[in-house]
Amino acid sequence: MLRTGWEDDTPSADTIALAAMRAMADRAAALAEAAGGKVRRGPGLVLADAGAANPFHNVATVIGPVDPAAVDEITGFFGGVFLLISPAPAARLPVLELMGHPPLMVRPPGGRAPRPAPGVAVTEVPDGAGLAVFDRVLSAGYPVPHSPTPADLLGGPTRFFLATVDGEPAATAMAHVGHGVVDVEAVAALPHLRGRGAGTAAVWAATLAAPELPAVLLASDDGVGIYRRMGYLALVRGTAWWRGQ
Repeated sequence: MLRTGWEDDTPSADTIALAAMRAMADRAAALAEAAGGKVRRGPGLVLADAGAANPFHNVATVIGPVDPAAVDEITGFFGGVFLLISPAPAARLPVLELMGHPPLMVRPPGGRAPRPAPGVAVTEVPDGAGLAVFDRVLSAGYPVPHSPTPADLLGGPTRFFLATVDGEPAATAMAHVGHGVVDVEAVAALPHLRGRGAGTAAVWAATLAAPELPAVLLASDDGVGIYRRMGYLALVRGTAWWRGQ
């Protein structure tokens, strides 16, 4: 019989979807550990609680379809707000709020970013001071509650990119390299600077953080068209839930 492709011993290279979910789980775990939070890895499930006000810093990643029996374990692990991400479309869970069904998208490796729009520049965040600016832009641009990103993540597989417009910080994107893919996260732009190309430039920088690898991301419906123009293709829609305070 053919395997499902979601067994714990399945190589990450088996499918892009499996590699993407494992990379997302590792990124969340690395952030939680650097923040002094807690991480639990189990069969088909990674729980990472950074104890942050930003729910995107506290993530339960299901590497396969959601098992309703695991919901009590998941909700009991997290002390406050958190997200639950599944690669499969699934119904409402009784104790969590359904956020929706984000498309999982992939872009093949290679290519070059187009020249940034006039006045736009992108740099990789080099230090804690730059990371503080990144966090402020992400918080105001998404928007989400401000939660500092641990500086210990700098210099590792998670990389942070900040775009400016005429020297003013304007947009963010993050890349986590693992399991043979580049996981693109934390895409945000300040409202008063949207439409200037800063967000797209930041995403290009994250997408090509390891240009020899495919890039993956979870998109919003509003963002799908932008990502398609960059060469991303939609694979499948997953499910995201969240719990507030």
